[in-house]
This record gives sequence, structure tokens and C-alpha cells, in this order.
Amino acid sequence: MGSEASEFNFGKHDMCSEIIWKSLYHKLRPVIRKFVYSHRFSLSKGQENDVVEDLLQEAVVRVFKYAKYAAEGHVAPIDSIERFGYTIALNVCRDWWRKERHMLCQSLDDGVPEVMLSRTWLLNPEEVALNLVYQEWIFMKVAKGIAQFPQKTRRALLIELAERMFFDDKPTPLQKAFLQQGIRLADYCGLKPADPKLRSRHNSLVNHAFNRVKALSYC
Repeated sequence: MGSEASEFNFGKHDMCSEIIWKSLYHKLRPVIRKFVYSHRFSLSKGQENDVVEDLLQEAVVRVFKYAKYAAEGHVAPIDSIERFGYTIALNVCRDWWRKERHMLCQSLDDGVPEVMLSRTWLLNPEEVALNLVYQEWIFMKVAKGIAQFPQKTRRALLIELAERMFFDDKPTPLQKAFLQQGIRLADYCGLKPADPKLRSRHNSLVNHAFNRVKALSYC
């Protein structure tokens, strides 16, 4: 893939590129390896390499499936296959982490120290920073997608979001993401219709909008 593939939207013509997928494997492997070895469990001791390869395979398969849906126009396009793959890899690792912890909880009666369980949930500063970057990336992607919604659907969703937010001098990360799309959420405060018929129509549009948002934030 190289830097060139991360500069444009990942499209249908990239799906069959062996170079891109081999590069994605190469770039995600150290990320997953680092996660696995920093969150080791006694149940997987000695099998770390197998775990890394299984998680890597799962991550790339998820990326491929989403890319296929995106190429068919069912979900939002991928801006950067590297960033998207990295996000998917972290989610796959966290899923494994939760399953491992659950298995450890079931093994407490067999002598697994409880202190080990609590230690597994401590996040190091690097992971906290990665979570923040991931959050910012998701907000930017969702705000960009919402800005392209049909006018009535977009307006209903923005009114609903504004009603659930607190506004002060410093915008939240989500508010910043919308500002970069030229949308000031504070402008939509207090606009929810009071008339029962209009409120019903508003709620219907909001439900439809949230279903579209799910597709935008899929990972």
C-alpha cells in the first residue's frame, strides 16, 4: 500500500490489490503483537504468536468486509485503509481481551489471583492517547457523513444532538468536528417541535438518522 494508498478514499479498484492487503498485514501485525504481549494472560501463555496471528486474520477480514460494503455504496467510504485497519485491529484486540478476562473470572476457583484480573484493566498512557485519537477520528468521520445527509434528516438529528449537549466557551470534541463541517450545534438548541404531529415526524427522522449514523461509525 505505502503512503500513496492512504492519501485517497479506498475504492472498489483497490479490493483486489494484493500489495495493499499484504501491506496492511505487515502494518497491523506489530500493533496487535504489542497489545497481546502487554495484556498477557496466564491462559494464553506460550501461545502468544498464535493469538497474534488469529487476531491479525480477524482484523483484516473485518476490514475487507467493510471495504466491500463501502465499495458497493452501503456504508461510508474508507478515507485511509491504514487508519481504518488500525482502528479495527484495536477493537479486535479489545474483544479478545474481554473474552480472556471472562475466562479468567470463571477460573478464579482454580487459583487464578484476583489481583491479576484488576491489573488487566489498567490502561497505560499510550493506550489512553490512542483512545483519544480514535475518538477524534470517529467524530470527524461521523460529522462529515452527517453533513451530507438529506436536509430534513440532518436537521432533525442536529436538533436532537443539540438538545442532549451542554454548551460553554470550550467546544467538546464532537462540537469541534461539526464546526469543521460548518455546523454550529448550538444554533439548533430549542428547535425541537412541540406540536404532537410534528414531534412524531421529528422522532421518525431522528430514528432514521441514527440508523445511518451506525453505518458511518461501523468498525
